Amino acid sequence: MFVEIAAQCIWGSIKDVYKIDLFNVYNIVVFIVVIGLVRLVQWVRYLRSLPPGPWGFPILGYLPFIKGDLHLQFGRLAAEYGSMFSAKLGSQLIVVLSDHRTIRETFRREEFSGRPHTEFMNILGGYGIVNTEGAMWKEQRKFLHEKLRYFGMTYMGNGRKSMETRIKREIETMIHTLSVKSGAPTDLSPTLSVSISNVICSIIMGVRFQHGDAKFSRFMELIDEGFKLFGRMVPVNFIPLMRYLPGLCKVRDKLSRNRSEMAEFFQETVDEHRNTFDKENIRDIVDAYLVEIEKAQTEGRSASLFQGKNHDRQMHQILGDLFSAGMETVKTTLEWAVILMLHHPEAAKAVQEELDHIVGRSRMPALEDLPYLPITEATILEVMRRSSIVPLGTTHATTRDVKFNGFTIPAGTQVVPLLHAVHMDRSTITTTVDIACYLLT
Repeated sequence: MFVEIAAQCIWGSIKDVYKIDLFNVYNIVVFIVVIGLVRLVQWVRYLRSLPPGPWGFPILGYLPFIKGDLHLQFGRLAAEYGSMFSAKLGSQLIVVLSDHRTIRETFRREEFSGRPHTEFMNILGGYGIVNTEGAMWKEQRKFLHEKLRYFGMTYMGNGRKSMETRIKREIETMIHTLSVKSGAPTDLSPTLSVSISNVICSIIMGVRFQHGDAKFSRFMELIDEGFKLFGRMVPVNFIPLMRYLPGLCKVRDKLSRNRSEMAEFFQETVDEHRNTFDKENIRDIVDAYLVEIEKAQTEGRSASLFQGKNHDRQMHQILGDLFSAGMETVKTTLEWAVILMLHHPEAAKAVQEELDHIVGRSRMPALEDLPYLPITEATILEVMRRSSIVPLGTTHATTRDVKFNGFTIPAGTQVVPLLHAVHMDRSTITTTVDIACYLLT
């Protein structure tokens, strides 16, 4: 009897509590469902506001579906979704542009002038020009444009003649180096690297390397290895937690050591320039920066120069950016030119005949000859188009939410120009010279 009474009391208590909890649970469930539906509607509206694009998995996004060369994968997606599409790669939303008009219009706008905050930018620390943004990027871009034009990177003026002289001098040295090979099989890459580097280095830091120079070879090894190591770090840009994987930690450490070694070389160059500096004789980009630093010190704004960043380290990164970007692109383009000429001897013959007729063989071609060399110019442009050595241009990022072409692009979105698709779009090819057709296939 006692047990039955106790059981009834306990059951009654549980029942009363259960009724109260059931009511509360009901309210909580209704609240959660309403919030869930609201979020679902917001999410659907958000997706519909974005440029069209493929679906992906949670966390990973579209990453598991990427196979082979990224620019070719993007090209296939552009054919399916249009010249502006979006995709989620890991934690990053990207928008890919494959139409030259859209690319031009987009990158003229201030809100597309940002840079993605990736692992690459974290490693560089916001120094240099390639991966900077905002006021730093504007200041450095303006400064370098002005100084590079002064040192010859221009279409007119005395600087152009100076640049031509530099190039001709290196070409003569390169031809002599190749001539001693006496027709033996030759790897052109090292010879081209030295010749191109000397033109660039004469402008940016007044250094000239000899063919076979051990210091230059090591310098090139560091740059080549740097490209490969940064390539291995790309997944971290989309899944940041991967930076803690043991293998990628080692890659980051190796990058740090290599950058320190390159910094030593650049610091030696900067120190040598400081010791021989003459503000009445500005020899190169390093001297131009030293003038700017001295001017800032005189005006009492040294602490704010380069947005407060270390002056020497900024010069190191500027030298690295200009050298690696300039040398590698020119060298690879010339290597493609040789390959395409070998595969299209009729195109090579047409260029040679035009050069023989206009220039002759007693002197080198000059920039003044260019208006009279339409076949040669068209072929050079076609080599650059066909090789498309930078298939994906520099990635930008939106600095705020942007309305563009009827879509909303959120702040922080990575915006990628698909230059390969632009180059392969035959509707944009405009040439009056039939020789370009040799390389179209």
